[in-house]
This record gives sequence, C-alpha cells and structure tokens, in this order.
Amino acid sequence: MKKTTKGAVAAGAAALLLAGGAGSFAAWNASGNTTGAGTVTAGSMAVAETSAGVWTWASGSKVNTAFDQVNDKLVPGDKVKYTSTYNVTLSGTNLKAELIPSLGNLTGDLKTNDRLTVSSSDTNASPIIASGPVSFTTEVEFKSDTTGQDGFNETATIGAGTVLLEQVLTP
Repeated sequence: MKKTTKGAVAAGAAALLLAGGAGSFAAWNASGNTTGAGTVTAGSMAVAETSAGVWTWASGSKVNTAFDQVNDKLVPGDKVKYTSTYNVTLSGTNLKAELIPSLGNLTGDLKTNDRLTVSSSDTNASPIIASGPVSFTTEVEFKSDTTGQDGFNETATIGAGTVLLEQVLTP
C-alpha cells in the first residue's frame, strides 16, 4: 500500500474513533441535599345564604317596597327582584370567586309561554376576593312586549333556587 493510502485509512479510522467515543467522555458533577422540604395545603371555599331573602318591586310606583306574591299582580313591563345575602368563605392566598345565583324550578303558564325574563346580577364588585357577606339580586321581568290579552291570569311558580360559588381563574 502506498503511504498516502495508509495515511488516509489511518486518518479515517482516527475520525471514526473520535466520533464514536464522543458520547463516552465523562464530565464532572456533584450533588447535595436540599433543606426546602415541606408540605403544601390546598385552600377551600363555601357559600351559605344567611337568611331568607326578600322580594321587592324593581319597577313602577312601588319600587323597593315589598312584593306580596299572593296579592300583587304583575302586568307587562313590571319587574320584581329577590335579594339575599350570602356568607362567602374563601381560603386560598390567590383565590378569587364569583357568586352565581339562579331561581329554581320556574314553572307555569308565564314561563311556558315565554312571558318572563329572569336575570341575576351581583350588587357588589366581582370577583369576590375576601370572605364575608355578599348581597345578590335576581330579577324577574314580565316582558313588556306582551300584547293584547296575552298573559291574562297566567301564573308562574318560582321554586327554591341555587347559588354557585365558582373560582375565577386569572392568568
């Protein structure tokens, strides 16, 4: 074999050895123990109505006076509201929540014939960021676009409602 061929073969073999052995080259390392071991605890939240709420007129000549569910009669455009106070307990450093009340089991002709609008809104700033009492209002409106004799003597029964305390996720 010629010297140049032998040199080329030797150079190629050296390159293969270096490339193949590159992964086995060891680097120094060291380890130690940490002192930050500990326990983390998850928070919680709860909600409860403090006492029975109050039905009042939200429109007309009797605004903010008691709404008598037995004797008072709604006409198109009337609004009544249910206001109640809920005790909210939040346990979590960055916990924020929203209170979502709703009327339950709304039944009857006024509901079936789509003559009522039900909406909920809080009377305090949202989201809730601290434990304590929170007042909320749910409003029922007899739709003002009801015409003719539509809705005459129809009724609606409003059952017990529910309230949902839901965490507000923030980035």
